[in-house]
Amino acid sequence: MKNKILIGLAASVIGCSTPRPAVPTQVIQYRGIVIEGFPAYTQNTIQALDLIYYRDQGNWSIVQNNITAIRFNPPSRIDVYTGVFDTDANITTSTQYQPLPWVAGEIVHDAWHREYFRRGEAYNGLQGEKKCLERQNEFFRKIEFTPVNVERALQTRYWETQRNW
Repeated sequence: MKNKILIGLAASVIGCSTPRPAVPTQVIQYRGIVIEGFPAYTQNTIQALDLIYYRDQGNWSIVQNNITAIRFNPPSRIDVYTGVFDTDANITTSTQYQPLPWVAGEIVHDAWHREYFRRGEAYNGLQGEKKCLERQNEFFRKIEFTPVNVERALQTRYWETQRNW
């Protein structure tokens, strides 16, 4: 109890929020990709991977070749060197970004970041985000999910802000 109070006090002094309670995590391997997180997160990730696998083999190949692990480890980002994709399972985003097709689309999007990096093409910044959003939309059209308005998304310059998604 005393340690929790001290940690909370230290966090508030340095401007952090109260630390999140520890959540039991599991590490599994599914279709060659390591998934790490709490049970509901790993199940949701498996369902998202299955959606890609069964509905879009072309993007499945990109995901399989570029994503080595998917972890619950905010903020959301892909390590283009290792293929580790960290997410927060959209817990801090609005509910419109939480359905399974959206989660699958994020996996496709980030797999393309690494694919473009490996090809020596623009993979980040305005050009990289535009290309990855377009690939994400191709996937959304195949699964009959509402595509992203690419121009509106790019206007926000979301990749330049500190985020927890």
